[in-house]
Amino acid sequence: MNKRSNSKDYTKVVVTIDLGTSSLKGIAQIYPDGVPIVLAMEPEIADLGVESIEYLSNQLVQDTTVWVGIDKEYFVLGALARSMFAGTSAIRDLKSQYALPKVAAMLWLAIRRLAIKTPDIELYVHLLLPVGEASDGQTLRAKLAQNLKTGIITPTGRLKAKLRSFDVSPEGAGIMAYRSRNVNINYFQKSIGMLMLGYRNASFILSHKGNPIKAESTSLGMNWVVDQFVERTAVGLSKDDLRLVSALAETTFNNFDALRFLSRKTKAEQINADVELFCQILPIVKKEYCRALWRWLRNIAQMDEILVCGGTANFIRQELTEHFSGEGIPICWNGAMELPKYLDTMGLGERVADVWASHISHIKFLDHELSYDRQDKPLVPDYYVQPFNSSRLGMEIWQKNGYITTNQGI
Repeated sequence: MNKRSNSKDYTKVVVTIDLGTSSLKGIAQIYPDGVPIVLAMEPEIADLGVESIEYLSNQLVQDTTVWVGIDKEYFVLGALARSMFAGTSAIRDLKSQYALPKVAAMLWLAIRRLAIKTPDIELYVHLLLPVGEASDGQTLRAKLAQNLKTGIITPTGRLKAKLRSFDVSPEGAGIMAYRSRNVNINYFQKSIGMLMLGYRNASFILSHKGNPIKAESTSLGMNWVVDQFVERTAVGLSKDDLRLVSALAETTFNNFDALRFLSRKTKAEQINADVELFCQILPIVKKEYCRALWRWLRNIAQMDEILVCGGTANFIRQELTEHFSGEGIPICWNGAMELPKYLDTMGLGERVADVWASHISHIKFLDHELSYDRQDKPLVPDYYVQPFNSSRLGMEIWQKNGYITTNQGI
């Protein structure tokens, strides 16, 4: 961390990013007193040629028009990548492989959503990665700093900024840190486990008396359930169907109505036959998924309490509760953290719990490093409502203040 800035009046922007495989999530704010906002973007990404970028650069800029140019390589991200360029979520690749363009895109989106009026920006970035990939942070930091210095090409011109800090934490660490600050649980006298269930993988962190002593990751994410469900039903479902995960997640032990819309048949009796098959297969796949998780966890560690978070955890919430109750291990969802009432404007609910907890830790760290006395003021006041900020209004603000230039270098 570089504590000293030069004499220019820089706008400090703090961004915490989770490169989730089901969605990119982030929290951004102007430091120190700006109110945090939630960022969300679809996970798809596609590499493009310069000709496609030239076409996109002539389109009206919207928040869904996300593309970046880095070292003469171009990437389109989010909804546009999926709908127009057959982009994929790259679930088989390490998150770090596409981390640079994804982080760059989230930074552009953050600056845009915050309607920052000056080109003089300092960035403080905190990135969450799976347990086995956190060591890639230093390489990523160096690449990001260099590209922010020369300028990352975006739909609104070259994005330049000073990267003041870039920290990487394993997924789930934010929830662990939040729980450790609860003085009523004797965190520093116990062995506390952290189970993060995401779309691509499951991660586990063990803290013994406040010291992290174990961290492991496995491919047992929601994608395991999706793969098995599609293969075993064999009725023409696509693993890339965006409705599939939400339909599976909406099912309960007595309600399978959400699965009806997955059938590709046209006749009522054929649709009913598909739904009957879905109702038979899903409970089996769900049980096998849970058994696989129990086997994995059984070989990792003994613990006094387990914290659970991640979007996939809600899918098997009842099974998790029953299992750990049977093992005599207290279970704590999201580290007992509640999202501020006015923070979750994107409707992501508990899916932003870890990135929000990590953002809180990030802000506390910066307050200490930059000697800022927050005086226990809440980051999200009770009265706050995020202002409307249309794409056109945001672009006009930037143009008025000379921040947007033509897309030179394309």
